[in-house]
Amino acid sequence: MREVATSLILFPNRIMTLSSPLVQAFNNHPLGLCGRHDPAKSVSGIEVVEQRLNILTFGAVVDAKHLSRERWSTLVAIHDHWLLDPSQVAYRSTPQILVAKQELGIPGPRYIARVWWQICRGVQGRYKGSWRDLFKANDNDAHALQSYLQKNQTTFPILGGPVISARWLDLVHRIGGVTLQGWETLTVPLPSHQKKTGRLFGIAVDDVHPLLSSALSAWPASCRKLPAEFCGLVGCPRK
Repeated sequence: MREVATSLILFPNRIMTLSSPLVQAFNNHPLGLCGRHDPAKSVSGIEVVEQRLNILTFGAVVDAKHLSRERWSTLVAIHDHWLLDPSQVAYRSTPQILVAKQELGIPGPRYIARVWWQICRGVQGRYKGSWRDLFKANDNDAHALQSYLQKNQTTFPILGGPVISARWLDLVHRIGGVTLQGWETLTVPLPSHQKKTGRLFGIAVDDVHPLLSSALSAWPASCRKLPAEFCGLVGCPRK
């Protein structure tokens, strides 16, 4: 509780964005946004924690913000495939990874195959393929993890970037089953189009929690102006 209280004092705007009606509908309400929820939530059904983390990490690298529900479901369906196991990917070639990715219908540019191999080689070489061991080595602290990844971007390309790492750690905390200290103060900058959407919800800050950014990205496509009994969003600006 002391950590949360300190966060409220030091980062009040960041914490408040997590309590916004948009975030509550997107992440917590049974009805979601006009019946739609965070598409990554399908990963929570995987029983083995490391397999959940493998999917979430691969999804973050491919670009979690733009993965549809169907594509997250595809990753869930292949959760035991070698492509999502760092201990196996680390000993495959980039062409093998690219072919597997294409055969499985997973989106993303060709260079992602090389990036994924580098990341898997890094976590295999340093932590025997265990994401949880990487977290433990950094005291399960979100900001310590961001700093570690940034200092080791050669080993963890893309994942070490400030925006992708924040989005990844948000998924790890909410869906992966790993509690991270300081999760509530993670931030990403809002692109201009999301700032316009944010103003509709009374959000005037430039940096917000990655969960709010995901909700702001999902809302325009999700909103179907349905009656309140079919949507968990209170005070929808389109109604």
